[in-house]
Amino acid sequence: MRRILHLIVSLAVLQAVPSLAQTTLSDLRGSSDADGALGSEPAADTAVESEDTNPTQANVYALRRTLNASEAETGSSGLGTNGQVGPIRPFSDRIAAVDRAVPLAGSLIDDSVFGGDTTFDEPQGIRLGSFTFTPQITFSAGYTDNTAQSADGTSGSLYRISPDLSLVSNWSRHQFDASLRGTYTGYPENSDDNDGNISAAANLRLDVSEATQVDTGVSYTYSREEDGSAESTSSGVDHIQNLTADLGATRSVGLIAATAALGADRSVYTSDDDIDSGRDNTVYSATLRFDANTGSVLTPFVEGSLLLRRFDESCSDDICEKRDANGYQLRGGLTIASGPKVTGNVGIGWRIEDIEDDRLDSLSGLVLDGSLVWSPSRLTTVTAGLGTNFQATDIDTASGSIIYSGDLRVAHAFSDRLVGETGVGYSYRTYEGVSIEEQTLTGFGGVTFALTNSVALTADYTHRRFDSSQEGSDYTENAIEAGLRFRH
Repeated sequence: MRRILHLIVSLAVLQAVPSLAQTTLSDLRGSSDADGALGSEPAADTAVESEDTNPTQANVYALRRTLNASEAETGSSGLGTNGQVGPIRPFSDRIAAVDRAVPLAGSLIDDSVFGGDTTFDEPQGIRLGSFTFTPQITFSAGYTDNTAQSADGTSGSLYRISPDLSLVSNWSRHQFDASLRGTYTGYPENSDDNDGNISAAANLRLDVSEATQVDTGVSYTYSREEDGSAESTSSGVDHIQNLTADLGATRSVGLIAATAALGADRSVYTSDDDIDSGRDNTVYSATLRFDANTGSVLTPFVEGSLLLRRFDESCSDDICEKRDANGYQLRGGLTIASGPKVTGNVGIGWRIEDIEDDRLDSLSGLVLDGSLVWSPSRLTTVTAGLGTNFQATDIDTASGSIIYSGDLRVAHAFSDRLVGETGVGYSYRTYEGVSIEEQTLTGFGGVTFALTNSVALTADYTHRRFDSSQEGSDYTENAIEAGLRFRH
């Protein structure tokens, strides 16, 4: 592995030297225009200056890559995955979620909003008929002081391989987006802690007319249960698979846009030790939403959902508690569309799942969710998110858990080659029926430097702190890594 990494680094450096030298010599020579070298009139400079170029720094463009709706990050997971182990999602995923926050409104994010990535190596993609296919892969290596991300974890080196494939349609009408991402993390000194995750998604939008739109989507994720969580320690579950599907239609009628949608969310829990889990379940939903179709900066919305949660096993734990539930969710909020500066949405509501077994209390609680993108300048973007997630459980006498999450992230372009990003996330998990609480705090910082138009150097540091009311579950982790990103 070390020899492979050394070879990759050497090839990247060799490829980077010519372009870096050319840039340096160009800066030393100055402008090739004699009049420009002597200084031209300010009015002439202003006329020539590109609208999308930073006036204080040459060749810095704030334009972002084409957004992929299937990669959108709605709400927040607190820079984690709600009790599941996974990488921090790309900065642009939040922007993709906010971009189409208003049904039938088209794109809400201005093209001048910085997308959080280097533009010198902005991917051009590969044209496949009427689609653009964008491949990317990152190889990195580093060190962590807790390979298992648990209370008894030990330190060790790590390597990570992260492919990322994106497919976007180029149709003048309708839109199809698909993505496939994965990460494999290996720990040479602690191979038992090797970990992998996969996420795949596809979205199709049909523009039936100017007033009617149909949306459908499917997604799949595979990840590992966090070792310190109460679910892992009680059931021995190691892996979680989630499969979701939804279908919705939106119709604009005067000042109101109405959306009707059906959805299904299936969760499957497996163990390396072949331990059966009683948590396998599917949540079915039917939702009706109304948005004010006024085109103003602040537009209100209200929505209501009917919910059915059905477990694969009628008795999901040792005392045979029947956990099937019927419920509903009511939510209202505002969508913000203040030009290129501030865009997003925020909602608040209440959700209740009435469990069939009378021995279990209903799983109910406040629902908070939202996504915000703020662009204070063409080179800086701030994003924030809130999310609420209701999770099933097979812990005796517990009805389930509610996870509240939030995050704040900032990305800044120092040049078209160099981008820095930092962020902080927090999640709080509380159980209904048992006295268990879990908190996770995550902080990270990283930089990306484009070596060539297809290779970039990445480096980042992550700190994670997990605190549980259960004795012996707390842990901290500090990880640092650097790598090379290749994309077309």
